[in-house]
Amino acid sequence: MSKITTLPLGFANALLVRDKGAILVDTGINANKKIYEELFRELDFNPRNINLIVVTHGHADHFANANELKEITGAPVLCHKEAVYALQTAGNSAIVPRNELGKSVFEIIKKNLPRSTKKVNPDIIVDSSFDLHPYGVAGKVVYTPGHTDCSLSIILESGDAIVGDMLVPSFFTGEPCVAYFANNEKALFASLQMVLQQASIFYGGHGGPFTKAEVLDLL
Repeated sequence: MSKITTLPLGFANALLVRDKGAILVDTGINANKKIYEELFRELDFNPRNINLIVVTHGHADHFANANELKEITGAPVLCHKEAVYALQTAGNSAIVPRNELGKSVFEIIKKNLPRSTKKVNPDIIVDSSFDLHPYGVAGKVVYTPGHTDCSLSIILESGDAIVGDMLVPSFFTGEPCVAYFANNEKALFASLQMVLQQASIFYGGHGGPFTKAEVLDLL
């Protein structure tokens, strides 16, 4: 069964998924090679055992250090085809507040966005689902648009899901909230419903895990 370990790295997290093999989901921010290596030492985990780095979407706080992690692990980087430009230019896919709260949150988080993102060339580019079994993890990558048009989630056979920024913790209570930002709100909720049908525990790029009951109460 897969085990998920959250690696808190500044404003955003990386998530290590260990099964027969291992993958890393997103990169966190405010980190460097020394910090990553220390985290892996604390876990007594050899980063060369990571077989794949999955970028959930093209916002820099989720891929800022992908180039360094690629060097440390030797693993290929996977992203959605619509995220390629952001990774290759060290830019950002569109950040679109979906309501007044989103606009307020954006003003808060702007100061936390990485200031020195480096370019990285993804090795594996997907536009739909992607099987993780060849990488030693019982699960799949699925396309979950809404937060961005390049958003991916990971659904594991254990019932766990890693959903990027589809779900985020409230700034006020820590309880789950639907993404503050969405370039397509209808698609965002459709993606969330799809993942809810397949998973019961939800990890995000900024918090969690959240239970299915918590998410259903939110909806």
